[in-house]
Amino acid sequence: MDYKELENAVSVLQETTYRLEERYVENEGEVTEETEQMEAEIEALKFLLNGEGVDFLGRWLKSKEDRVKALKAEKDYISRQIESVDKTISFIKGKIRQLMDATGCERVKGEYGYSFSTYDSVKTEVDKAMLNEWYMKDIENALAEMGIPNWVTVTLGAKVSDVPDDEELPICFKVTETPNIRFTKPRAKKED
Repeated sequence: MDYKELENAVSVLQETTYRLEERYVENEGEVTEETEQMEAEIEALKFLLNGEGVDFLGRWLKSKEDRVKALKAEKDYISRQIESVDKTISFIKGKIRQLMDATGCERVKGEYGYSFSTYDSVKTEVDKAMLNEWYMKDIENALAEMGIPNWVTVTLGAKVSDVPDDEELPICFKVTETPNIRFTKPRAKKED
């Protein structure tokens, strides 16, 4: 059985069931040779659909579930490959920065157009545990006072960009400076 045959069998079953009901209404419920034949056809279609039809759909579903598993495995494999390459990139960048720091250069350019310059990347993150410790109890109490049920949850966050320039950065923000490099690759001449 294939999908087209399945759809056809379901359609014939529905049509035959409808016609059978009409016959019973017309015959005032009397069982005739025609209605018995229609009932036998309906039972045969149900047997077919509950047997071959279910098996067809089961095999189809299993093949799609297997495909999802295969794709997830491939995705995981690719993710591991990307992670491995990213670690190698970080290692190479670290070596370049080490070389530049050792030679006292902030900017270098190789013979084939590869160039590097040093900089320190600055990353600012909020300590969410500290933020929750400072404010969560007060927020939960305020929500309860407003009649908001306790199954409604709140997540706290903070943006360093919202701290006014003239204010000192609150201690819940952690600033990390990491030595880094900029990498410029040689480029081909643009075509017209």
